[in-house]
Amino acid sequence: MWISIKKIIVLFAVFCLVFLIGCSKETTEQKNVNPIEYIESFDWHIEEKISKERLETKSLDPSIAGVVDLKPYVDKEIYITTYLLKEKQKTGMKIYASVYQVNEDIIGGYGHLELWVPGVFSLKDKKRLINEGTINK
Repeated sequence: MWISIKKIIVLFAVFCLVFLIGCSKETTEQKNVNPIEYIESFDWHIEEKISKERLETKSLDPSIAGVVDLKPYVDKEIYITTYLLKEKQKTGMKIYASVYQVNEDIIGGYGHLELWVPGVFSLKDKKRLINEGTINK
């Protein structure tokens, strides 16, 4: 049984498409990772730990909804650890990173630029913020 070259090419193209679609789904959730390692995995550098607090899931802050999806964790104990980063804004203002954890699993995180609107950003956005001139290298 001969399989034509066209069929092989079509099968290969379908395989590549399925592979690329599977790879394109990003997640920031990581199991049993240290929050510092998590932040550093996005090329940020920790200066010091600022706080660790428990989040009341019944009154979720909608300003972070686009950065950290907390809907699956309503009624679970969520802890937020906030760090001051070594990186600075062009204005000299501070940059913070907050990491969300359920049990010991990291479910996401975001950055916050002091006195900056819209205020929060994805930890993945460091290069974009540098290119826009918002933060120093």
